[in-house]
Amino acid sequence: MKLFWIIFINIIFFDSTSIFAALKSHFLIEPYLIEVTSSSAKIAFHLKESLPAKVKILTPSGSKELASPSNFSHFIYVKDLSSGMTYPYEVSIGKGEKTEFIRDNSYQIKTAPLIGKSFVFAVYGDPRPGDNGTDRYHKSIIDQMLYHDPAFALILGDMVDHGEQEELWEKFFQIESKLLRRTAVFPVFGDNDYAEGKGLFDKFFPMFKKGFYKFEWGGIQFFALNAWDTRGSQNNSDFDSESEQIKWIKSELQRDEVKKAPFRIVFIHDPIFISRGKSSEILTKVWAPIFQEHKIDVVFASWHLYERSHNQGVTYILSGGAGAELIWMPSDPNYKSQAEARAYHFCRVDVQSDAMKIRSIAIDGTVLDEIILTPKTNSQSDISSKNANIAKRIQKEIIINKGNNHPIIPLYLFSSDCNYCRRLLNIELPELAKKNKITLRVIYFDLSIKESYNLFLNAGEEFGRQGSNLPAIFIGKSAYGGQIEIGKGLIEEIQSFLTNPQIYQSKTINPFKQSFDTKLIQENTFNSLTLGIVTSAGFLDGLNPCAFATIIFLISYLNLFGISSRQMVYIGSLFVLGVFLTYFGIGLLFYNYLKYLFRHQFLITGIYIVLLVIVGILCAISFMDFIRCISGKKSEITLQLPNFLKLNIQERIRKFAGKKTAMTLAPFILGVFISGLELTCTGQVYIPIVAMIAEPIHRLTALYYLIIYNLAFIIPLIIVFLLAFFGITFSTMVKSSYYIAGIKAAHVIFYFAMTIIMLFNLGWI
Repeated sequence: MKLFWIIFINIIFFDSTSIFAALKSHFLIEPYLIEVTSSSAKIAFHLKESLPAKVKILTPSGSKELASPSNFSHFIYVKDLSSGMTYPYEVSIGKGEKTEFIRDNSYQIKTAPLIGKSFVFAVYGDPRPGDNGTDRYHKSIIDQMLYHDPAFALILGDMVDHGEQEELWEKFFQIESKLLRRTAVFPVFGDNDYAEGKGLFDKFFPMFKKGFYKFEWGGIQFFALNAWDTRGSQNNSDFDSESEQIKWIKSELQRDEVKKAPFRIVFIHDPIFISRGKSSEILTKVWAPIFQEHKIDVVFASWHLYERSHNQGVTYILSGGAGAELIWMPSDPNYKSQAEARAYHFCRVDVQSDAMKIRSIAIDGTVLDEIILTPKTNSQSDISSKNANIAKRIQKEIIINKGNNHPIIPLYLFSSDCNYCRRLLNIELPELAKKNKITLRVIYFDLSIKESYNLFLNAGEEFGRQGSNLPAIFIGKSAYGGQIEIGKGLIEEIQSFLTNPQIYQSKTINPFKQSFDTKLIQENTFNSLTLGIVTSAGFLDGLNPCAFATIIFLISYLNLFGISSRQMVYIGSLFVLGVFLTYFGIGLLFYNYLKYLFRHQFLITGIYIVLLVIVGILCAISFMDFIRCISGKKSEITLQLPNFLKLNIQERIRKFAGKKTAMTLAPFILGVFISGLELTCTGQVYIPIVAMIAEPIHRLTALYYLIIYNLAFIIPLIIVFLLAFFGITFSTMVKSSYYIAGIKAAHVIFYFAMTIIMLFNLGWI
């Protein structure tokens, strides 16, 4: 009668799954999936008493039943399944009228797909309560994971606190039941599971008794290894170079299907490399070289945090935030991670034939980190085809000094639309080619396209030169970055070619023949930045020749209005603020800005011509003032433009918007205008910063660096502004015509130098 009321209340108030929960009285551990392949699976469950059981598999063509004799533990093998399919299943326990059924559409077998098909799996470690003394974090992780519906899960060990206590295993499976009834589980055990040899791991996963095994899913090769306490009580013979499992994995890694697999993944309990903790010396010395040699893509291990690092071509990910206490030790200065988080989480891995995206996801669904890996072992033609197709789609080919008998030298140029880049293409390269009677085949990549930056990083890895300044040239087997390096390096390269063309060509590197993890290279570059490096780069970029145009406009603008010291502070501050805010805003939308800039290059040329005219006029006016000063007519000159021109301009401004509005808006707008031109002159530090703003795990640091960079960038402006301020203040106390003549002479020289620089940048001289 009591059971009747329980069922009745559930029918009225709850869903059908609650009814099944009331009927599961015989289950000690509910059904979970193990050893799932493309054609088979095992359904495991454990009972409170020895009873027979049956499993019914529902297929598109009908159903089939599989029986298991009376036992406490059942491992029912299901075969003859099709790959990439989902099969609902039912479980019944007992005989006759006492038979209990589980019929719920959440019980499903998902078989492994064919090679090349996409799938999702999960990775997590240390789901035990630990020092927290509660299962709530473990429950929250499983609840979050259910939204992602992974095909299978890798559990990285330490599933329970004390592996010898069966009730803890029951609790573990109870929390995991909604996931593991439809998601295959592939575990390794940790030291807590092993429990000094007393652990019950084998009872629930008997096929994993050795602790190491492999499986394949969609062509991806997975290897579970046995390393649960390599720094403590585990015997060295379990994991040294002569151990059974190391001999086994080295043999497996030699197999053709493993070599040809898009990805190879290892999962263990103990970390091989770790920044916030202590790694095992023997694993670092013995295992890491094997993984490097055989091109393992990812090694998953467990520790009480999230951490991602990269060593010798292998990505190491620690995911131990599924339940136990979080541990945050000091960072090892000798081994830095690329990403880390002190948060409860699991990893979601999306696999496709040509990419594997790994995301660390917190309890609340926040993405803590994300990385995309590309296959290492595609055939050389596949790799070449992939990169070559991208390069062919976005490159521009420019033939310089084409001649019938001229030898051809290929040259790869990466740049934004900077002044030196235009001069390089329009003047310097044609002069070099003509002088040396060669043809230069320039393959040009503009950095307004994000893929160009990825190709730039990939080429840097192929040429063994990361971190080149921009513009960058790859030629022969060398890479050159920045105006000074390029100017000297190109001459040496051409001389080397002319000395012995055959040897030069035999050593020439043809880029995009290899595929590298450019996202990881980008992160490494970003992580190598420090506050000092960012500050120095911002200051130096503020001093480059292009920045002089901004500085001269500050002085020219202040001279134009003939303002007082107080007004100078006001106007100068607005000008500098305009430069800072514009530069910062462009940094947030870097690639969108560059795309617009490159679509309207004629505007940039026009702007430079206007600037050239203005600077030329200012130079002429300053020269006239200089003549007046040395002629003893200092009263006829000021630090402003001539009165008729000054009054005309001021009158026009007053009529347009009023003097106060003009004094407020004009300097700010001028700062915005000039900084838009200045961006094309930035150095190599700027791009790694702005590229990381889109990455959630690095966004705050990237924004911080962007602010510091821009503050350092405007320091030269502030210095010139202060010099102008004190110069005008001091000039009011000095009545000598010769002093004023000296100032005007300096103006003439300065404006004349700027005129020459701008003519040079435009390629007119």
